Amino acid sequence: MPGNCVLCREQLSGTDQAICSDCTAALPHLTHQCRHCATPLEADNICPDCQHNPPPFRCCIAPFEYRQPLNRLIKPIKTDVNAPEFVQLSQLLGACINDAYKSLERPKILIPVPLHWISLVRRGFNQSHTIAQQLALLLDNSLVWTDILNRRRYSKPQHLQGKKDRMRSMAEAFEVKNSAPVAGMRLALIDDVMTTGATARAAASVLLKVGAQSVDIWCIARTGWHIEAA
Repeated sequence: MPGNCVLCREQLSGTDQAICSDCTAALPHLTHQCRHCATPLEADNICPDCQHNPPPFRCCIAPFEYRQPLNRLIKPIKTDVNAPEFVQLSQLLGACINDAYKSLERPKILIPVPLHWISLVRRGFNQSHTIAQQLALLLDNSLVWTDILNRRRYSKPQHLQGKKDRMRSMAEAFEVKNSAPVAGMRLALIDDVMTTGATARAAASVLLKVGAQSVDIWCIARTGWHIEAA
């Protein structure tokens, strides 16, 4: 039986998992962004950060800007592996991905951004892995690889750090456990929210160093530094 929308509490239709169609339409869809990192902008362009220091990844695909009420939908997927928001937010991300790659070759290998083992034990699951699994069901010929990338450095939660501290904490935070399958491949890194891009830059860099052809970032939401982080 359908439940109620987590935002407005109205009854859901049979196809909606957590958010009604009216609330979905009212979400902060990302309409104008940096062509490299998807930072919200007033017009499609290249943001100052990417002009000054181009990211190693090819592009970032995100359907939403991270602000109210989207943060109310993101929070449950960080704490509950069975949160109904997982399915619907992943479906919306999948639709955005299909639209973005109409004229481009879409990466078929999905690599969830890994958690450090301490964080994984505390949380019990990796929300990026769950999103990647949902996307693999939605996107034809997609595979989820979890044995490639390892997070070897533990740091305090990213939202408790300033931008410069995030960049420093991500330096050498990742390592590639098995580089052979990566060589020459187009890869997609999967995460829930991209804030400063420090994690995406660090993870993409190590994959490119071992021979990946390109790395794209796929996430549910993108935020500028001035907006509250997830």
